[in-house]
Amino acid sequence: MRRRIAILAFVPLVALLVLLAVHARWLFTATKDPRFVRFMRRYDRRSNVEDILPPHGVAVDARGERLDIAEPGSVFQHVLDDLSLEGGGETVPLTIDARLQNCATLLMKGRVGAVVALEPSTGRILALVSSPRAAYLNRALNGLYPPGSTFKVFMGAAAMSAGYEPVLNCPAEGWRPSRGTAPIRDVEAYDAMRHGRTWKGFGKIGMGQALTHSSNTYFAQLGAGFGTERFAKAVNAARMRDGAKVLASKAAALESAGGGVPEGLGNAALAPVAIGQGALHLTPLGVALFTAAVANDGLMLEPTLDPNAKPALRARPFTFAAAARMKTMMRAAVRSGTGKPCDIAGLDVCGKTGTAQTDRGKDHSWFTCFAPEKAPRIVVTVVVEHGGFGAAAALPVARGVLLEADKAGCLR
Repeated sequence: MRRRIAILAFVPLVALLVLLAVHARWLFTATKDPRFVRFMRRYDRRSNVEDILPPHGVAVDARGERLDIAEPGSVFQHVLDDLSLEGGGETVPLTIDARLQNCATLLMKGRVGAVVALEPSTGRILALVSSPRAAYLNRALNGLYPPGSTFKVFMGAAAMSAGYEPVLNCPAEGWRPSRGTAPIRDVEAYDAMRHGRTWKGFGKIGMGQALTHSSNTYFAQLGAGFGTERFAKAVNAARMRDGAKVLASKAAALESAGGGVPEGLGNAALAPVAIGQGALHLTPLGVALFTAAVANDGLMLEPTLDPNAKPALRARPFTFAAAARMKTMMRAAVRSGTGKPCDIAGLDVCGKTGTAQTDRGKDHSWFTCFAPEKAPRIVVTVVVEHGGFGAAAALPVARGVLLEADKAGCLR
């Protein structure tokens, strides 16, 4: 009996020792356990959490400058957390340039939209801004918008790659895709009507002049003439419907959405699509990618945030000759066309404005560009939701990013 009592007396002591051992284990090793770290980062809101936990999921640029780029709870932050834990708690280097990221973020303050900047020759993403920031949506990667006239860059380069570069008549009254449809007119025609003036139209013009003036009448006819079969081949060649994995850990990945490109359209139905309207929707990254393919002599590289990733070919959407011709046209569009406010001395910017109609509210404002014309080193694509004309809202943001890139020595 006494022996049993003695054994029972030791039970609480043993239990206490076990509890102390478990507590000691968590005290000294929990910060290395991914489950514990995720729990603390997600639910502990004390101001001194950073003093308690090692800085998991902190991104830095090539110069070691910290990047405030991902919202807590977002897929982006989860991937950063995983990569940091895989690396033993180290900071996570990204291809993002903090100077360009901060500049673009500041320029987009108070606006809704996105900015993407990347190197066309490597696919490295230099800036990725979604404004305003939210855990549930990265507009740069997953926002789907009608691309407006920026899509004329793709249509023109794709058509020239297929050997189709017609001279077309573009009268003031516009062009009807089919009987019973409203005519597709140029902005100049509507402007003349609003001000009680007479406008004669562009008359017979080629693709270069059409891009410089962003002629809807020309590109609508180009789309219809290009035809369903060739359009489908061009879209597939550019992998326009495919998303892109820009950063990945062993457990998760940050991916972009694929483009919403309609299939099986008749030739007449391609007319509004060819000017970036209709059922067409692309992400800002998607627009940046086909812009980069023009800048990179027809080759599209996989976009990436991983500085250790080797440049990888994604697609060959355009021929070398077509890309070279489109470069010249985009340079003319900035030098003397709708993109003239972005004609920065010494940078030889090539670009294209876009004004995309929406179901409600003002039009979306777009501008996509690269610089310099020879050996382009950066692509910048901007969309401002309900910003109106492309030159009014999106272009100034792109111009500011280009100026910052030049100041940082990235363009010369």
